[in-house]
Amino acid sequence: MKEIIIAGAGEEGLDVLSAIRNLNRLARERGEEEPYKVLGFLDDDPDAPAGKDAGTGIIGSIAGWAPRGGEVYAMGFRSPEEKERAASILMAKGAVFETITAPGSAVADFVETGCGCFISSFRISAGVRLGDFVSVNGAMICSGASVGSFSCVGGAANIGRASVGRGVLIGRGAVVEDGAEIGDGARIAAGSVVTCIVPAGAAVSGNPAKAGGVRNT
Repeated sequence: MKEIIIAGAGEEGLDVLSAIRNLNRLARERGEEEPYKVLGFLDDDPDAPAGKDAGTGIIGSIAGWAPRGGEVYAMGFRSPEEKERAASILMAKGAVFETITAPGSAVADFVETGCGCFISSFRISAGVRLGDFVSVNGAMICSGASVGSFSCVGGAANIGRASVGRGVLIGRGAVVEDGAEIGDGARIAAGSVVTCIVPAGAAVSGNPAKAGGVRNT
C-alpha cells in the first residue's frame, strides 16, 4: 500500500480523492490489498472544500510542505497555473507524482501518459499523447491527439486529431475538431467549437470559436 497526498484541495482534488477511494474499494472487492492510503491534502487555502472532508483534511500548504520520503503525490488542482506552481515547488523538494486513473475510464492501449495526470474519462483512444499533469475529466480524446503538460480538458469535451499546447484550459462541452491547433496557455470557453488555429494565450468562445482577447502572461 502506498501512502498518497493530494496536492490541491478544491473540487478537482475531491474528484481525485473519490477516484482513489473507488480504486481501494475495487481492490477490497477482489480480495486484494488497497493500493493507497490517503494521508490528506496540501493547499495554501485552509478553507478549500476538501478541508471539510470527513475522512481526511488539509495537512499542510504547498509552499511549506517538506516531503518525508516514501509517500507519493497526486495532482488535485484544475488550473494550469496552480498545477505548474505546485509541481515545481514539490518536485524541487523530491516529491514523486503518480497518475491516477479513475475506475471505469476507457483508456485504450498505446496511450502515452506523463506523470501526475488525473484521468476520469469517457474515452481516450489509442495513439493519444498526454503530457505531465494533464487532467481529463469526463471527456473524449480521439486517436492521434496530443495534449500538452498542465492542460485541463473539461467534462463532455471532445477532442479530435488535434494538437493542444501546454497549460491550456478547455471548458465543458467544447469541441476541438481534427486538424485544429491550440497554442500554449489558451483558454477555450465551454461549448465552443474550435476548427482552426488558436494562438498562444488567446481566449476563444463560440461556434466557430473566435478570439475574445489575449490573456496576460
